[in-house]
Amino acid sequence: MGGSLCKTDSRIPNNEIETPSNKPIYQNLENSNPKSEQNTSNREFRAHLLKPTIQIPKQQVQIPTIHNGLVKDRLAQLGEYKIPSSITNEGLDVTPPFQFDEDAIYLGGLKNDLFQGYGEIYWDDGTHYCGQYNKGTRCGHGRLIYPDGDAYEGDWLDDKQHGQGTYYYSDGGKYIGRFLNDLKHGEGQETLANGETYEGDFQNGTRHGKGKLTMADVQFEGLFEKGQMIDGEYNWNDGRKYKGQIQGMKMQGHGEFWFPDGRQYKGFWVEDQKEGQGEFHFSDGSVYIGGWKNNKQNGLGKLRDKNGVVINGFWVDGNKIT
Repeated sequence: MGGSLCKTDSRIPNNEIETPSNKPIYQNLENSNPKSEQNTSNREFRAHLLKPTIQIPKQQVQIPTIHNGLVKDRLAQLGEYKIPSSITNEGLDVTPPFQFDEDAIYLGGLKNDLFQGYGEIYWDDGTHYCGQYNKGTRCGHGRLIYPDGDAYEGDWLDDKQHGQGTYYYSDGGKYIGRFLNDLKHGEGQETLANGETYEGDFQNGTRHGKGKLTMADVQFEGLFEKGQMIDGEYNWNDGRKYKGQIQGMKMQGHGEFWFPDGRQYKGFWVEDQKEGQGEFHFSDGSVYIGGWKNNKQNGLGKLRDKNGVVINGFWVDGNKIT
């Protein structure tokens, strides 16, 4: 995810703030979506929140036009930021756009010369934030769009993604869920650009805990640790099934495997290969119990055929030799 881009030094000197003129000085239609019936109320609410109550002399600046193609595409996808009705700038100074850093313009609420209430920041590279502030930091609800096309919309605390939110990846993926200090943390749902989806627990930015991963030809449900599967159940679209230990995405350790034709293996695995002691049930009813290596019977074993006859011996690469 992108890091925090907010400028924490948001103070402005009191001697530069005066009573405003009646004429608004902020307007940039190139950054706006076409007006429609469904967003008229939101636009009016925004205009109300951003109506200046103070003026900054010698800084008749405008919201910059966004030329970054990735940001413009993201804006077109997300549409206008819908401001929660609970946000207010009542009792605050409200400033028109002013240059508070060499590449950043702010407009919105102020209290004690710090960003407060609803405000917006625009950077020259296309990055911009619309939402709530508290004592100079992003806090409450807001949307931040990064210059690479990534975007986050949701809860903030002290300039960090914190609470419930949605993160949009520039490659088309998306995460919806809980955040803690800019990291996915808690319950969430992630959809990757390749179509894979994960629903479950996250910890410190990675899949950790119970979860379900759905891929093109198989679904896994079970336990994750630091982003890796460790134990659970695979179900393939063609009817195959595995339940047991996993390392990475491979069967590793002890587990049980079912084939669509009725065959079944229960035993140990090494990187998706039957290896170690295991028990294999054939479709004709015969059963082999013994050693395995590279997916074949190897070592001492016992075969009980479909008629109940037991054969003990030594196997090499699937063939009984003694």
